Amino acid sequence: MVDSGTWRVVVPVKGGGGAKTRLALPPGPRLALATAMALDCLDAALRCAAVGRVVCVSDDPRVRAAATGVGAQALPAGGPGLARAVDAGLAALPPGPTAVLVADLPALRPHDLGAALDAAAAHPGTVLVTDADGDGSVLVARRDGPPAHRFGPGSAAAHRAAGAHPLTAALVSLRRDVDTLEALREATALGVGPRTAAVLRGAALPLTPCAS
Repeated sequence: MVDSGTWRVVVPVKGGGGAKTRLALPPGPRLALATAMALDCLDAALRCAAVGRVVCVSDDPRVRAAATGVGAQALPAGGPGLARAVDAGLAALPPGPTAVLVADLPALRPHDLGAALDAAAAHPGTVLVTDADGDGSVLVARRDGPPAHRFGPGSAAAHRAAGAHPLTAALVSLRRDVDTLEALREATALGVGPRTAAVLRGAALPLTPCAS
């Protein structure tokens, strides 16, 4: 088993005007919400006892500054694309227990992330956590080095095809990523983090946030 606090978690964050374009919201509230969700996700990861280091990768300087403010390390991606951002984060880390976590998890609880990482610590290869719909991926982790990653459309199937072992535990807050307003409603029902809740209140969005 991996000792507590030894996992390094890479969190790519798109930032900018292209963030979360599938959310049917005006540009201002959409960008504010995307940033708030990422910061709540980073904060939850930093509060997870199994995690020793969180690296936020973004070409948006405002996102990097905010990530540093919550205690994460921040790095530029160096160009567009999710895979490039993930690779930039992984390249900054020495060998060891490493995970890649998506940023749009505003309801993430540290204990769900810890349970997934504990399971990854007991498995010899890459471990996968799919999203609530089962098509996407929210976490890949490997106890002995960088996990292979296949993020993008149909990523769950792509990760499984690459040999990743999918976890079957509920991990509800970890699986609830947010790309649509319906997913955001489900996340608020679970209880979103304080930054996300504040944006939802301030923008008077048609949702009822439940701050964690």
